[in-house]
Amino acid sequence: MSNPLPETATQTVPDTESVSSSDFDSSESTSTKPKLYPVVWRWHFYAGLLTSPILWMVTITGALYVFSTELSAWRDQELHQVVAQSDRLSYDRLKEIAAENAASDDLEALVVHDDPARSVAFVAHVEGEPNNRADDQHQWIYLNPYDGSLLGTRIAEHDFFAVVLKLHRNLMLGTTGRVLTELVTSWGLILLATGVYLWWPRGKKNVRLWLPRLKGKFYAVLRDWHAVSGIYLVPLIGIVAFTGLFFTQVWGSGFNTTAKKMGHWPPEWFQAGKVEVPADNPQPLTLNEIVPKFLAYSRSPEDAVAIRFSEKPDVAHKAFYMIDEDKNQLKTISVNPYTGEEFALINPADLPFLYRVRLWAVSIHMGKIFGMPTKILALIASLGLLGLSVTGLWMWWKRKPHGRSGFPRTPLPGSLPLWGWIVIAVCGILFPVAGISILAICLLDWICGLLFRQQNPA
Repeated sequence: MSNPLPETATQTVPDTESVSSSDFDSSESTSTKPKLYPVVWRWHFYAGLLTSPILWMVTITGALYVFSTELSAWRDQELHQVVAQSDRLSYDRLKEIAAENAASDDLEALVVHDDPARSVAFVAHVEGEPNNRADDQHQWIYLNPYDGSLLGTRIAEHDFFAVVLKLHRNLMLGTTGRVLTELVTSWGLILLATGVYLWWPRGKKNVRLWLPRLKGKFYAVLRDWHAVSGIYLVPLIGIVAFTGLFFTQVWGSGFNTTAKKMGHWPPEWFQAGKVEVPADNPQPLTLNEIVPKFLAYSRSPEDAVAIRFSEKPDVAHKAFYMIDEDKNQLKTISVNPYTGEEFALINPADLPFLYRVRLWAVSIHMGKIFGMPTKILALIASLGLLGLSVTGLWMWWKRKPHGRSGFPRTPLPGSLPLWGWIVIAVCGILFPVAGISILAICLLDWICGLLFRQQNPA
């Protein structure tokens, strides 16, 4: 959100264009500019430049995934929609048909809706390499509940939006990619903060602080749109970026560990309840008797009811209810496979506070907490951050001298105010991955400064 080559930099990096104070919309001269300004600018400049490739990938995939539910529903109409009829096959018969078309013998779940015009889907667990759960796959088998015809199958991990999500979370690089995306997310938040500092009026009275110009030098117009649009987008981008940290390798895992240590991690949310196996009549109820009990708790026809089958004789069937993949609306319930008794009904409001915070963050980040309005806001945040990154690079490319990198070669000032060091320390603690990179950058900058002073003795 700032000029990539401000007056302090142009003193040491020659430019092909002349620079005047009016180009920067500032009434302050270089001599009166706070010493901290060039330090903040330089960090803003390098962070924006070095994080841009990954930032583009994260923002583009994020913008796509926001509307994954709507786009998938449009794409897969033939898999999801059927013509309602009067007679349906039993769920037990449908399970037999699914087993005949499954890639493995492990049918682990059934997904149904309280909507007569929706298909029924079974999920088969397909094991990959031994002792490598990350290689496992899940095959979805879609059936017409009225005639049992196979509508299609799909490997969930091969779906287009599953690939988009992997690119968004870890760049398809596993743990290494998750750390890289966390690094970029953390630095994205630092970019926002430093951008606000660089834009801050400091007594200036200029309309272009709030309204970007439409005419004039192309570079000046570009800079205005970068800075002014960035200021308006800071709250929105900040919220979306910060909530993304809940998915990350270090920060997210740290939050989860803290929640567990404080007793805010509900195991019953994930695990099916235990039941007593009847000694006299161990025969479990049929699916046709069990499924209606789960459907009775459905909130709407859009509510996807995912029923995980009992894995052992003393384990209950468990269902997860979710609308539009909104984790903040997720609820669960267990049913005794022998008596049909419902128990362990858990709504999000029943969960411990820190786990609720996690669900809120996940839903906010995915733009699902208030439906379509928040999806649009999440899209604006993603495209806005992409635009800020592109315009920032564009400004650097526009102003850099021909045949030169345009990077500032002078070392950072040798001293910072105490509060400046405190801010850096706090950022390093709040964002551990970024903190490690800050230490590495400071070390590199100290080495570069040492070399610079040796080459340019006073």
